[in-house]
Amino acid sequence: MGGILGAVGNVVNTAAGAVAGGGNGGGGAAGGDFQGMMDQLKQTYQESMQKSMELRRLQVDQNTQKKVADERVQ
Repeated sequence: MGGILGAVGNVVNTAAGAVAGGGNGGGGAAGGDFQGMMDQLKQTYQESMQKSMELRRLQVDQNTQKKVADERVQ
């Protein structure tokens, strides 16, 4: 998960740099780069959400199995 957060941080930092650069007269070139970075950020966000949902599902499954095992002991 750290890799995903690092990737999001890199995209955000690069996007912020593009926006700052756009204010200095490079707006046309930075605009296309910014859209590409936003697309990359959306993709990274979607991947992180999928992994988060998978982790949550695994946690619920594990908790269910633990409850069943605890009931067997009693």
